[in-house]
Amino acid sequence: MQTPIRNRLVFLFSLLLLLPVAAAQAGEEALYAAEAPDGAAFIRIINANTGGGIAEGRIGGKAIKDVEPLEASAYIYLPEGSYELSVGGKSEAVTMASNRFYTAVVTGTGELKVLEDADFDNPRKALVSFYNLTDSATVTLKTADGKVAVTDPVAPMQMANREINAVKVAMGAFSKDQALAKTSEVNLQRGKVFSFFAIEVGGQPRLVVAENRVDTSA
Repeated sequence: MQTPIRNRLVFLFSLLLLLPVAAAQAGEEALYAAEAPDGAAFIRIINANTGGGIAEGRIGGKAIKDVEPLEASAYIYLPEGSYELSVGGKSEAVTMASNRFYTAVVTGTGELKVLEDADFDNPRKALVSFYNLTDSATVTLKTADGKVAVTDPVAPMQMANREINAVKVAMGAFSKDQALAKTSEVNLQRGKVFSFFAIEVGGQPRLVVAENRVDTSA
């Protein structure tokens, strides 16, 4: 028969065993907590025009400011609905659905093209999104050594996605077996989305990487 003291010791020992699990779960809940109201729609700008920075893009009364060449802004959020996106004197009609993400591409000629991004809600994986913003027929995202294809071939102004395990790896944009551009090693963390953009710079593709973020202050 267990004594009261022994019962308390068993309880305390069991509690200590559970603490690391509870702490890990709490950390995950904090890491993947919603950063915007439920039902919001999200949009960002990628500046693929190397001719200059974007001082401001406007949509739904909000502004996305100071997007340098070869940079992606954070996402801002708006209620779902139809809007007009204005950047550098160009405008594009955008209809955004609830809980969806969109990337507005400012092309090398200053035109606008809006792409719908992938859904992602898997805290155990990282999501890699690859955007072919070049004029090449198709480009594939692979590991930098060319041995592993991360995406299928992607046509110009299109994108592809793949969930992968967390890993540190350098990536490359390939036309068949020819490497067009490479990144340095990227720490792909679980529960996060990393965008890789193939962009032409002076006729030569460059591969740019950005971790997706949401700006709730805009």
